[in-house]
Amino acid sequence: MRPWYTLRWPGREWERRPFAPTDPGPQPWTTGGEMVLWSSRDQGAHWVRVRPLTRASRFNHTYARRPVHAHPDFYAFWADGHTLAPSESRLYFTNRAGDAVWRLPERMSAEFQKPERLPSK
Repeated sequence: MRPWYTLRWPGREWERRPFAPTDPGPQPWTTGGEMVLWSSRDQGAHWVRVRPLTRASRFNHTYARRPVHAHPDFYAFWADGHTLAPSESRLYFTNRAGDAVWRLPERMSAEFQKPERLPSK
């Protein structure tokens, strides 16, 4: 596994800190894996694993983004896909608590559609 790092700019120089990798996915040794919610109360010096967001996935999940000034029910947004072969890709999001994950429809049959809430992990 490759180490992850967080970077923080406290005002003088960048602070680079190691961060543990998250859970492996179905395509090991490639980008992504299973999504896990982590939390830090000291600006990234120490991390606590809060809960897994995905488990036993068909594809690796990756590139989580946190929307700026977003509603707490739309706290992180990411995609999945096969990392070694062409595949479909789906879009997911979670709330701030990380206690629910939703998947956007793969095909839209109307202008507005509700996302599918995935079973709790």
